[in-house]
Amino acid sequence: MRLIKNMMVCSIALIGLTVTSCKKEKYTSRDTSHVVPLPEEPGEPVDPTLVVFDNVDAKDGWQTVGDPVIETSGAKVGSGYLKNTIKSGDDFMQFIKHLATPLDSKLTTANGQFSFWWYISDVSAIKEDGQIEITSGGDADKDEYGWSVAKLLPTLKNGWNQVNLNLRDADLSGTPNPAALNFFRVFFWTKTKDHSDVITGVDGLVLRAVPPAPAVSFDNADKPDGWETVGAPTIETSGKKEGTGYLKNTIANGGDFMQFIRKFETPVNSTFNKDNGQFKFWWYISDVSNIKKDGSIELTSSGKADDHESAWDVAPLVDNLKNGWNEITLDFDKAINTGDGGADFKSINYFRVFFFTNSKDHPDVAVGIDDLRFTGK
Repeated sequence: MRLIKNMMVCSIALIGLTVTSCKKEKYTSRDTSHVVPLPEEPGEPVDPTLVVFDNVDAKDGWQTVGDPVIETSGAKVGSGYLKNTIKSGDDFMQFIKHLATPLDSKLTTANGQFSFWWYISDVSAIKEDGQIEITSGGDADKDEYGWSVAKLLPTLKNGWNQVNLNLRDADLSGTPNPAALNFFRVFFWTKTKDHSDVITGVDGLVLRAVPPAPAVSFDNADKPDGWETVGAPTIETSGKKEGTGYLKNTIANGGDFMQFIRKFETPVNSTFNKDNGQFKFWWYISDVSNIKKDGSIELTSSGKADDHESAWDVAPLVDNLKNGWNEITLDFDKAINTGDGGADFKSINYFRVFFFTNSKDHPDVAVGIDDLRFTGK
């Protein structure tokens, strides 16, 4: 009897264990509806000055040779582009767009750029003739910006070409108003009527501010080659602003003068002119309070100082300098020019900066220069 009771107790315990093991566990919810996704990789920033003239996704307002046709395959932007073909036996093509409402580009002739994509299957077949036009007169030759196809042709390749046209470089007819643009036309010819079919098209017509021109390096001061200074030129690799080093020197106690000179056998074309160019470099001074308001920064196209030279005085810069690195920006149009007209900024072959301490009694003053370059304003 006792054995039966013990078996019953064990059975009840076993049942209890079974129920416990089968009991449903509670887990934290796997609902991800409130999970914040990781941010996407940032893309190329949108130009805040960009204004769409026409995205060429629909044929409304377009004229061409024959009926306008929107091709949806191979578009450069959006969902389509306007496509046409100069067939064998023909020699002419044009694309015309009338805007019902004039477009305010919010740009000026001085800073505006018109840009569009132009497809040509065989550039070699195109004649050096024709024109690209945008107007505020509602038609061709009325208050018009125009650019010659002939000048553009050497830069074109087979396929899609992004054509960027500065308003300031256009041939003007009347007085075009960039705040009321309402007409576009490009017209062009093949050299003969005897040719294979030439496929053409346009897409993505926009206006924007002229992008800044790329900087042109004058010298990155990573090597002593071509440099002259007080004593042998020394490149310091620690603490540079750009590249692998900078040109460093010291005005030791008892001295009061320093200069850095760079000569070039092959002149450097800044690509900028006296109206739109700047010269920039980094200048290191460990203790500005010791620098005298004297000296000069010079560029020449003669290979030497004081001949075809454009220069800027050090004195006006001193009050704005701080201990350590200073980025110096010098406008071409504010330079002091020698009587021969100053430097030819298409052919710069000499640089010099010279300066002084207030006295010869001072702690050592470490100085240096780095990253000499030309930029646009």
